[in-house]
Amino acid sequence: MKSQSSRPAIEKSVNEKDTLTKNIEQTQSRLKRAAKLTTGLADEQVRWAESVKRFDDEVGNVVGNVFVAAACVAYYGAFTSSYREKLMQSWVDRCKELKIPVSSDLSLINVLADPYEIRQWNECGLPRDNVSTENAVLVTRGRRWPLMIDPQEQANRWIRSMEGRNGLKVIKLTDPNYLRTLENAIRIGTPVLLEEVLCVGEQLDPSLEPVLLKQTFVQGGRLLIRLGDSDIDYDKNFRFYMTTKLSNPHYLPEVCIKVTIINFTVTRSGLEDQLLSDVVKLEREDLEQQRNELILDINKAKNELKKIEDTILKLLFESTGNILDDEKLIETLDASKITSAQISKRLAEAEQTELQITTAREKYRPVATRGSVMYFVVATLAEVDPMYQFSLKYFNQLFNLCIKNSPPSKDLEKRLEILLKSTTSTIYTNVARGLFEQHKLVFSFMLCADIMRQAGTISATDWNYFLRGAGGVDKERPAKPDLPWLSKAVWNTCFDMDDMLPAFKGLCRDLVTTPVHCKLGRWEVNVNPSNPGEYPVQDTPPPQPTPEGEAPPLVGHWDDRLSSFQKLIMVKAFREEKVVFAAVDFVAENLGQQFVESPAVTLPTLYNDMSKNTPLVFILSTGSDPMSSFLRFAKEMNYSDRIHSISLGQGQGPVAEKMIEAAVKNGDWVFLQNCHLAASWMLRMENVIKGFSVSDTIIHSDFRLFLSSMPDKCFPVSVLQNSVKVTNEPPKGLKTNVKRALSEFQPSFFEEHVLGVVWRKLVFGLCFFHAVIQERKKFGPLGWNIKYEFNDSDRECALDNLKIFLEGGELPWDALTFITGEITYGGRVTDAWDQRCLRTMLRRFFSPPTLDTGYKYSPSGTYYPPEADALQVYKEYVDSLPFNDDPEIFGMHENANIAFQNQESYALVNTILGVQPRMASSGGGKTNDQIVYELAESILGKVPEKLDLDKAMQGMFEPDAKGQINSLSTVLSQEVDRFNKLLKVIKNSLRQIQKAIKGLVVMSEELEKVYTSFINNQVPRLWSNAAYPSLKPLSSWVKNLVLRLHFVEHWIEQGQPKSFWISGFFFPQGFLTGALQNHARKYNLPIDELSFKFVALPMYRNQEEVYNACQKKEEGKMDEAVVVPEDGVIVHGLFMDAMRWDDGSMEVADALPGEMNSSLPMMHMEPRRNYTPDPKCYNSPLYKTSARAGVLSTTGHSTNFVVAVQLPSHQPQDYWIAKGAALLCQLNE
Repeated sequence: MKSQSSRPAIEKSVNEKDTLTKNIEQTQSRLKRAAKLTTGLADEQVRWAESVKRFDDEVGNVVGNVFVAAACVAYYGAFTSSYREKLMQSWVDRCKELKIPVSSDLSLINVLADPYEIRQWNECGLPRDNVSTENAVLVTRGRRWPLMIDPQEQANRWIRSMEGRNGLKVIKLTDPNYLRTLENAIRIGTPVLLEEVLCVGEQLDPSLEPVLLKQTFVQGGRLLIRLGDSDIDYDKNFRFYMTTKLSNPHYLPEVCIKVTIINFTVTRSGLEDQLLSDVVKLEREDLEQQRNELILDINKAKNELKKIEDTILKLLFESTGNILDDEKLIETLDASKITSAQISKRLAEAEQTELQITTAREKYRPVATRGSVMYFVVATLAEVDPMYQFSLKYFNQLFNLCIKNSPPSKDLEKRLEILLKSTTSTIYTNVARGLFEQHKLVFSFMLCADIMRQAGTISATDWNYFLRGAGGVDKERPAKPDLPWLSKAVWNTCFDMDDMLPAFKGLCRDLVTTPVHCKLGRWEVNVNPSNPGEYPVQDTPPPQPTPEGEAPPLVGHWDDRLSSFQKLIMVKAFREEKVVFAAVDFVAENLGQQFVESPAVTLPTLYNDMSKNTPLVFILSTGSDPMSSFLRFAKEMNYSDRIHSISLGQGQGPVAEKMIEAAVKNGDWVFLQNCHLAASWMLRMENVIKGFSVSDTIIHSDFRLFLSSMPDKCFPVSVLQNSVKVTNEPPKGLKTNVKRALSEFQPSFFEEHVLGVVWRKLVFGLCFFHAVIQERKKFGPLGWNIKYEFNDSDRECALDNLKIFLEGGELPWDALTFITGEITYGGRVTDAWDQRCLRTMLRRFFSPPTLDTGYKYSPSGTYYPPEADALQVYKEYVDSLPFNDDPEIFGMHENANIAFQNQESYALVNTILGVQPRMASSGGGKTNDQIVYELAESILGKVPEKLDLDKAMQGMFEPDAKGQINSLSTVLSQEVDRFNKLLKVIKNSLRQIQKAIKGLVVMSEELEKVYTSFINNQVPRLWSNAAYPSLKPLSSWVKNLVLRLHFVEHWIEQGQPKSFWISGFFFPQGFLTGALQNHARKYNLPIDELSFKFVALPMYRNQEEVYNACQKKEEGKMDEAVVVPEDGVIVHGLFMDAMRWDDGSMEVADALPGEMNSSLPMMHMEPRRNYTPDPKCYNSPLYKTSARAGVLSTTGHSTNFVVAVQLPSHQPQDYWIAKGAALLCQLNE
């Protein structure tokens, strides 16, 4: 009984013992797990403690950080990296002002991006630079769909790679069923990439509107969107991306608010890193492979760490009851501790190795830097001509191929030198062959200058001064020293250089004390006399101590102290006509002689660069035809029977497409000529050519496609970017032109004719005439007012007419000269003065005297028609002619060459200036905003609000006894109206641009153009459209405007001047008509019977001197010698082009060497009835500007033309006509 009663107690004790044993075991297990947990979490403790501290700071600043990040996503996608930084900093500073908590080192990437995600983007092809990462954040975090400005297609490739695994659909607006593809993608939630979004009238396609605005709605529990005329299901997984190849699109605000515009244009640093990877991959494959493995390893390790951390936090969060009883958690912690330690060790080792690899890679950076500089020069060429398109992909391939093929060297320094030389040379050769001759020097000069700018050899200040000069601000300059050899222009230029360019400090001092000269290549610049006796004796001032913190003044000869680019600045400042020659020597000196020579281009070389899916594009110019050389090459390749050629035009597109379809299968060659004539078919051609690159397209390996086109914006950019390009230009120069003409004759045509040597002289004379009128174009307005495109068909037509008219063996000169001068060639000529010049040139080469024995085409006797029977003799004579054409063969003065060289220099600098980014400061330490604001302020202070006729002198507008107001007073009131309209435009735009700079109004596109013009010292288009014709730069234009306004204002207040400044009128023709009308009224004569007799007076007048005299109230002294004529008016202010006035003989004479435009003395313009000028006088046209060309008016004359002025001369008319002699109202300076 007792044992039974004690059993419960025993059981209880046993149970207690078991419980205690279990508790002991559990406690021991818990202790062990606690130890594991403590040690396991100890490793995380430091990192988590740091994270908690960082999170506390971030939570404090979260409002400001998120606010600024949201602003970035909304606004700054379209801007460049530098402007983004300024924008963000301004927002951060404003937040601090408003006491909004915000991080000082705020970064969009830190706020909105995840390092793991960034690594995934990089693996998908996103460039590793910060700008690209920011762009990716904008693409993925923006509420609106992204529209990426992607000229280099980097974003396109990244999106394709990133979304490829999600079933990405790629569409274009030109696809026939793109809306159906978009509709399906929206339904099933797959991403869509819309490529090549072109703005039609700066608007996106309206059919995309619902998608862009996400106009979804719920109906019957379904999320729908209306696309077209149907409602479709909208899957929230749908994503939409857009890219455009336009490098600088102008989207209207209504487009910008529908999309997130993101600027994916490649940056220099980003491209440099990409090219560095390519260089190292090719040069040290092991290094690049090791680096890529390391990056993957580090990424993998960091991803594992992240997963472990997430797993621990998940288990801790999900754990219920006592955490020490969660064995899975403890085991995971224990395993993670080991893994974490291993990973941390691996990371430390990997990062150390990465540092070593980076050091080794950096040695190749100079090559990558050079590549990046070259690409950006090549990319800017598209702004020079639409046909100069080179894709980044093509550039990379060329760059990498060059590195592979360059000669190896074990010495790293030597190898780097080889790589720099060979890459630069290869890029130049391959790009230059696709450029017109006039742009090859532009390319090589930009290439050389950009390489030197990147290296720091050319400063931004020097570069800006070379391109833009001193700018538009009218400075206060010291008075010019009274030295006979020193002109005001040279003194002003020296002062500007001394003031603005550090290298030229002391130039003004040295100018009047010691010879200043320098030499660049073949060209020497002597700013002042080399004879020390021509300088005034000066007391040597005591040496001034150098202020603290400033560099001591430069000492030494100018030729030694200036760099080659600074010498080029000297050439541009003092011998502007030699800039092109000096630029050639500059490039040869700094890059090498090969960079100023046109690369040899042959069809076999080009053929080797082609492939079955890479076409060859001939870029044509007027008069060129590659067909003959193409046929010769085809014959050499035994392909003459397998060529299919078609000249494109209306309705020829489908025929060409069938040709290509057949040739792709059987391996023939297709040549599509004149693609610019089939603009509507270009889109189809682009798709056909793109189809060559599709992987499943079967193309015969022998198939080749050749295209030819004049420069035209309609030619597909993608075809240009992925093709071999070569320019085809007719040979330049008289010699080559005549030689080409003679090479087309059969000996029988030239030698066998009933007229014998007369026939040969006539044919040769026509060929020479054709060459001369073509080559006259190079002299600009001196040659022809309008550039006419005379071509070979004109010559062939003239020769055919000659053959027909001479079949009977007689010479009908009247018919021949009329047909040739007025129809065959004259039919192209639209300007009356050009027609006169054409007839004059024809008489020199195609008239009865040309058949005389011993007749010479030029005074020197170099050019003449040979007295020979054989064609070969004529060819040999042409071969003996000088390579460079002498102006005398054109009948021109030697100064014509200077005019031509000035024109070339202007074109070179202006072309380079046209492609420069606006961000560069114009020197002097001021920002562009400050420069433009100050310039606007300066101009506002110089010009009056308006001209007021109410201030007119009493009686000026009162009618005479016949009730008629003086016609010149009417002219004055019309001029005042015109000037007031111009003043209104100027004043309004200046005030608006000042407000825009302050941020008070929007900087419209129109104001932006004004801003850019001010920076470039150019007259804004807005002003020139409202103004009189002028070719002056902005600074001179404003000065000239002030003089014009003063002239009119003085006339209003003081009455008619004794001498009228004819150049100061808006519409000088109106003034001349007014003078004739006054005379007609005075003598009751019909005005249409009146014309002017021009009489030169023995005195000169400069309007600037008149202005200065008026400021000093001394105008009366100037007018003392001037007698107001009874009839007519006295005028002044005209200039002579290609001639001068001889004060001794009082007639026109040949211009002095180097003197381009001399002044014409004051002139009395006397109205005469039915006046017949002296036939000995030269009938000289008077033009408003040196451009001479204008719009043809109803009179048959150019709007630039004012009146014909008869000038006394002892030379015949033809002498001056051939020279292009004329009078001008104003010069270009």
